Amino acid sequence: MSQEEDSARGYIKGFQEGLQDAWDEIIKLSTKGYTSRELQIMAKTKRSMIFQRVQQKVDEVERAIGKKLTAQDSGAPVVSKPVPPPVQLSPGWSYVIREERPERSFALFSSLLSKGGRGLCISRTHPDILRQKYDFKGDAIWLTKSETAQPPPQSKDIEYVSPNNLARLASSIKDFLSKGESGAVIVEGLEYLTTQNDFKSVLKFVQLINEQVVLDKGYLLVPVDGSTMDPKEFSLVEREMSQVL
Repeated sequence: MSQEEDSARGYIKGFQEGLQDAWDEIIKLSTKGYTSRELQIMAKTKRSMIFQRVQQKVDEVERAIGKKLTAQDSGAPVVSKPVPPPVQLSPGWSYVIREERPERSFALFSSLLSKGGRGLCISRTHPDILRQKYDFKGDAIWLTKSETAQPPPQSKDIEYVSPNNLARLASSIKDFLSKGESGAVIVEGLEYLTTQNDFKSVLKFVQLINEQVVLDKGYLLVPVDGSTMDPKEFSLVEREMSQVL
């Protein structure tokens, strides 16, 4: 069998498995009593995480074969290091960034940290994946239902918090910001929080951390894909922020 035939068969097999996994995920979610709106939001959120899942698979294959794969070999997109856009961020301000993927948000976050700021990343995606992709250092909170689980030894600087535990999440942010000025907080996963809590609770959470950002002269960055949220709810979130980018 030629190399071209091997590649074609491998592509078809991967395509088939990808479709099967996607439909299996939809079936699994549809049996848990979510509304159609919640299913739509969760599906879009999972779609935005495809790169991370592909990268995890690439890492597994590289460890198995003992060598690095090129972007062409793995089928993974080439990701260049984010270049901070020309935006002047002000201490005590909060920003919502409209984007499907948080590329610009993490560029701004990395820019603040490179200037001596302290960083706290709150994310639905595992922080180690985001650190590798966007090349930043800082504290991290992973939004996971495995809140009581112990992080592995290599991830001791990651705090596990349930997306339903908004009180603990707000307390952790307050503690971080109170340690001094120039504390930068990025929240990757606001859409996820709205699927796990009633919106009024999420809006109150946003208001609380906004107040803390003002008091401690910190920075708050919230990347959001507006298409994954109810337009009225998204408008209310935007109203709470200092600026929309």
